[in-house]
Amino acid sequence: MIDQTLTLPQVNTSMPGSARRSRKFKLLLLALEFIRAGILLRWQFRGLQREQKLQAIQRWAKQVLRILEIEVHCNQGSDSNFAGLVVSNHLSWLDILVIQSVMPGVFVAKTEVGKWPLIGAMAHSCATIFVDRATARSAHAMVDSTVAAFAQRYSVIAFPEGTSTDGSDLARFHANVFEGAIRAQAPVQPVSLRYVDANTGLPASSAHFTGDMTLLSSLRKVTACSSITTQVQLGQRICSSGHTRKSLCQQTHQVIRAQLLASSPEREKNY
Repeated sequence: MIDQTLTLPQVNTSMPGSARRSRKFKLLLLALEFIRAGILLRWQFRGLQREQKLQAIQRWAKQVLRILEIEVHCNQGSDSNFAGLVVSNHLSWLDILVIQSVMPGVFVAKTEVGKWPLIGAMAHSCATIFVDRATARSAHAMVDSTVAAFAQRYSVIAFPEGTSTDGSDLARFHANVFEGAIRAQAPVQPVSLRYVDANTGLPASSAHFTGDMTLLSSLRKVTACSSITTQVQLGQRICSSGHTRKSLCQQTHQVIRAQLLASSPEREKNY
């Protein structure tokens, strides 16, 4: 358990009855929560042990999702002891919060994320593995960092599509991210994500972060909605032994594709 002296006061996000928060109120709570997180990262995070860090990350992700009124439904319980590669389809910046709320770990992210205001600083503090796919040197460094994270018993979370989509199709996976799992003989946990409108059961387009959309415009759409539900499907883990990075990439893609089809059969023509 985490020493209670290390726990900062939580922002009270409860609302009476079935009242919904306004966009301005959500943004205010988010600002307070990011300030709280900044204090934690600046003064306390480095001194925490592995399990304490993961618990702090998981608690913060759940808190932000509560503020945004986004419910998460997962087919399995959370597992903070998994030390392998977590691979998911990519729909939104919300994916990071959702996965951290279920299986906290270290993320692989594009170098651009490290330059985002505040979020970039938080990503650096949480040991995010940054990669520039345009350079072989960066890709090699990503593999080395992934193997090191496995050795320290952290899970490494990646979106091998390389960019977020609207969920109408599952893009081709980049195989580089699987090299670390091959080298470390680490298992792979396939994850499929869907955002649906709790009122209609249809895809929640307000959650998707695609095209020329900016982070600010996406945040406005998300905070204007109070009916987003996330469906998280954890598939059967894949043993990396005997695989090449290409074959491991292909099998993981097939598993996630099958999970998405099972949860949304009307989209079979796209997948």
